[in-house]
This record gives sequence, structure tokens and C-alpha cells, in this order.
Amino acid sequence: MGAGQSVRATHFQRPKATSTEPEDDIAEHHINISNKMVERLVEDATLAGGAAAAIAQPTPRGDFRDKIYIEKLKCLDESHSERCGITVDDLNAIANRIEMRTSNMVSVDPICADCQQEVIDCYSNTQSPADIIKCWDTVGAFTKCVQDAATARLRARTQREARERARKSRHVAHAREHALRDISH
Repeated sequence: MGAGQSVRATHFQRPKATSTEPEDDIAEHHINISNKMVERLVEDATLAGGAAAAIAQPTPRGDFRDKIYIEKLKCLDESHSERCGITVDDLNAIANRIEMRTSNMVSVDPICADCQQEVIDCYSNTQSPADIIKCWDTVGAFTKCVQDAATARLRARTQREARERARKSRHVAHAREHALRDISH
């Protein structure tokens, strides 16, 4: 076998002819199988749906490996979902909410387009990987521009929401005042 493959070791021992006791006879008729071999047998039986199914439907070893990897991926996905508390449906729901919130955005112009182009030009003009450090200031300026734009948008949104809340509270106060006047007359 190749260097990357394991060797399945089995050891057979014949019973001694002088043995007359049944306990000794049973103890000496045994087969030693390595733990790795037992694991493979269990894997094969589990994936094929039992030992009888494995005998009835011989499949190449590669199919078992594919099935094992798929099962491992499913287990990893389930454990990640349990640990993080998020599933594919949750991610789809989040993506839909983001699409709904961003579909009516007024500004479709890219943010900091001039700084973005400077970063692209800087990286395009570098001759060696050591020259990339020269783009540090350009990338920093782009990052600051994006952060400033995000801050400005957040501030504008917060002010817009505050004005809307104030308008609603004035409307409720005005309606309450009229209702009290109607009750008192």
C-alpha cells in the first residue's frame, strides 16, 4: 500500500492441540483487529445503512468519503446554528430586511468615489509587494471619508426621525386637547 494509506492489521492464531478445557479453547480462538479497522467497519455499516446493505450494494470507497464529508458538514452546520442561534432562514430574513431598507435610498451615487479611485490607482501603480505600504495614507483617507459619510447619514436619519416623533407627539397632544374640550362642554 502507499505511504499515505493505513494498513489493516489482522492476526489469526490457531488453537493448540493440547487444550482440553472449553474456556481455554474460546480464549485462544480470537482475531485481533485494530481500532482503526473497527472505526472503518462501523463507518461503512452506518453509511450504507447496515452491514447487509453494504454487502448487497458494494460502492467505491470514494462515495463513502463523500458521504462522510457531507455528514460532517451537516453536523458542523447544525452545531454552528445551535451555538450562534442563527439559521439559513434567519440569514434570508436579514437579507430581505436589508433589501427593503436600502431599496428606497435616495442617493445611488457611490460614497467617496474620488478617494476610491485614488486607492485603486495607488494599488495599480505599485511595482512590488513592498510598495503597497505607500498606499497606507490613501487607504486611510478613504476609510475616513467613508466613516464621515456614514456619520453624516446617521446624523441626518436621527434628526429626521426626531422631527417625525416630535410631529407625532404634537399631533397626539393636539388631539388630546380637542378631546378634553369636547368632554368638558
